[in-house]
Amino acid sequence: MSRLSFVTWAKKHLYLHDKKRIAVFTPYHIEILKHLFPGGDKPLSYSRIVWSCPKKSAKSTLAAGVHLWFAQYIDSPGEQYVLANDLDGAKARVWRYILASLRLDSTSPKDHWKAADSTITFQDGTTIRAIPSDYRGEAGSNFSLATVDEPWGIIHESGVRLMSEFSPTPTRTMSTVFYTGYAGFEGQSEFWHGLIDAGLAGEPVPSLRHLENGDGEPACWRHGRLFVYLDHQPRMPWHTPEYLADQRRVLSVSEYLRVWENRRTQSADAFCSPELWDGLYDPELHALRPGDTRPLILAADAATKTDRTALVGCVWEQDQRRVAVLYTRVWQPEPNRPLQLTETLAPAIIALHQTYPVIAVMYDPFQMAAVAEICRRAGVNMVEFPQTAQRIKADTHLRQLITGDRLAHNGDLTLRAHVLNALCQYSERGLRLIKRTGGGPIDGAVALSMAALAAAERLPELLQKQPAITVRRVRNPFY
Repeated sequence: MSRLSFVTWAKKHLYLHDKKRIAVFTPYHIEILKHLFPGGDKPLSYSRIVWSCPKKSAKSTLAAGVHLWFAQYIDSPGEQYVLANDLDGAKARVWRYILASLRLDSTSPKDHWKAADSTITFQDGTTIRAIPSDYRGEAGSNFSLATVDEPWGIIHESGVRLMSEFSPTPTRTMSTVFYTGYAGFEGQSEFWHGLIDAGLAGEPVPSLRHLENGDGEPACWRHGRLFVYLDHQPRMPWHTPEYLADQRRVLSVSEYLRVWENRRTQSADAFCSPELWDGLYDPELHALRPGDTRPLILAADAATKTDRTALVGCVWEQDQRRVAVLYTRVWQPEPNRPLQLTETLAPAIIALHQTYPVIAVMYDPFQMAAVAEICRRAGVNMVEFPQTAQRIKADTHLRQLITGDRLAHNGDLTLRAHVLNALCQYSERGLRLIKRTGGGPIDGAVALSMAALAAAERLPELLQKQPAITVRRVRNPFY
């Protein structure tokens, strides 16, 4: 049968993943979609399609719809793939949206398809499979359609090799790769930026030349069978001036430009401005004092030579729904004399444990194995906090606390300096605090990040493991 255009088909069959209603595209986007996926019997004009626009522009919904449209009209039985930086990412967005639309579409008989693990199989043999960026596992695929979610995150060799394997195959007339994502970071993902730049080196699509990208330039370009839609203007109904103004307030300048204007930005930016940090100062926030019953979470960021060692303490204030910073101490090694953590940090932790209700101490096991053992012997609950994905979660969370006015501090000047020294480096997984080249120390900010996450998210769990909050007077082995 002659195929319907994607737009005509979507008006009846493409459902939003979280609502029982049909997806709706803007008139601006409908013009582009009619050009890319027309009705009739002619082959499609492009084998690689780049769809790059601001956040929350229905990119994943569109990719899900393209999969279903291909499954019905293009190259049956087809072999389709949903690609992302990892399997969880592949299944979390586009593949899940495909599955939700199938379940909500009453015109699609339930016995015409089935889903198992990471694969959807249709009655005619067409498959849609979610896979991670694994070059070795998917070499030689003979696909009809592959969608790539956020390809700006493809920066490692395995992912780049996978992209070379997922080139349009000549044995299928309309084999297509559909890329959706932000412009990304400068200096990262040469593959993604090379693809976009190759399209922009071609010519504006004549029939779409009137569609501007927000900067007064054409948004749609072609170069051979490569199509690039690159837009900097938020266009969805929910992209209201009020919402964007709020995002501009809470995000750093570069992060706002990256996600809401879809521009290439530097991957590192100032973590916190002086105005933002000083606005979190609470003069009524009293410091720790004998008899204090507030459950305290400590976190240590340790070093022995060039960097400082920092110990930061936080509590969770349920009534105000915020993290409060009550304690900061930083040690600096002397020239040519490494800091002895067992003689400085360990006694400080034990002394706090003997005086206040310390629920847990978060620490990096790489630097603090000996300290942890000494503290455990003194009855301290030492909790490992590896500096991997958990740190990214913690640093991202700290930024959200600060911008959301959900953190308070007592004005400690050392902690202020460390927070203001920090840069945040963005990646596809979140942000991480880093030290600027030749810049000042950030150890206090790193310790704060760890303590704040534990106080906000893990305190109930930690309290359950230590239900009785008592301060025991025992001999400190260091004094």
